[in-house]
Parts: sequence; structure tokens; C-alpha cells
Amino acid sequence: MNSPTHSLLALALLSKERHRKRNWAIFIGSIIPDIAIYIWAPYQKFVNGVSGADMWGKLYFEPPMQNLIAYFNSVPIYAVMAIIGYAARAKTWGKLLLMFALAALVHLATDLPVHGHDAYRHFWPLSDWRFHSPFSYYEQDLHGKWVSLLEALIAFVSIFILWKRFPKLWVKIVLSVLAFLYVAMQVVFRLAAINIAS
Repeated sequence: MNSPTHSLLALALLSKERHRKRNWAIFIGSIIPDIAIYIWAPYQKFVNGVSGADMWGKLYFEPPMQNLIAYFNSVPIYAVMAIIGYAARAKTWGKLLLMFALAALVHLATDLPVHGHDAYRHFWPLSDWRFHSPFSYYEQDLHGKWVSLLEALIAFVSIFILWKRFPKLWVKIVLSVLAFLYVAMQVVFRLAAINIAS
């Protein structure tokens, strides 16, 4: 799934109104599994001058990047964090660690079934096994068209939940922009698919 959907879903499941620190911990936890990619890709493009084809077709699948992805997408690591946070939940840092870890685990739980050829080592360091899903959130040969529609549905339901939960105008504006972007993204993907097919 795409990072915004992970964040929307984690916030819909875990956030609370008037709990700013908790909500920030959830937001950060929901994007941390993807953070290595967001740092690595601009570095490769703008510092090393690597083309998109080489970046995503070759370098992405080599050990340095795959190791970084494994570190940031490890179920055992976030599970340990969640256990520590739960044990220390009487303290503020414990509650925040728990929410951070749970949001990251929500991210991983929704990534695992939709990564096909680019499956992650979600159980590192206990195992290097990868679940190569028959479904992908973007690969057309692995039902990417249908998975992207399901992802959009998850995003819209999450937006609706958050819209109802948070009454502040700025939150509603951000959620409206996100809803518009999801609609625009679906239209662009559908038009691209039509052009490729014709």
C-alpha cells in the first residue's frame, strides 16, 4: 500500500481526539517502515544521478537497500517495542512507544498481503523468508488494478472515520485534500491503463 493509506488507516484505528502526542506517535509509526525509501530514492536520483529505471529495476533489489528495508519493516522489532511500551504504559513514553509500534505493525500487516515480486523480509532478524503475495498494490500482473481500488476504499473509509472524529476545520481541509488526491490518483491510473491497452 501507499504511505498515505497506511497513515490514514493507523490513525483511523488508533487515534483519539485531543491526544496530540499519541496521534503524532501513531502518524510517525505509520510512516517509519517506508522512511528508508524516502531518504534513499532522492539521494540516488539527485546526489548519485541514478536513473529511475536503474534505481527501481536494479539498485532497489540489491543487498544495501534490501537490508535497510528489512530493518525498517521487521515485525519482531516492532513487536518487542510494543511489548516494552505495553509494560511501561503507566508512563507517557510507554504509551507513546506502544502507539508508535502498533501503528508500524498496522503498516506491516497491510503491506504483507500486497507485495508480490518486491516482497520484504518481514520477519528479519529471525528469518530471511519473504511472502511473495499473489496480489500487488501496483503490479498489474498481480491484480494491481483491483488492489488499488481496495486501497482507495480503505483510504476513503479511514478519511470518513477521521472526519467524524476530529471536528477542527484544518483537519477536515487536510482530509478533503487527501480524498481529492485519491480520486485524482485513481483517474490517472485508469487513464494510463486505457492508454497502455490501446
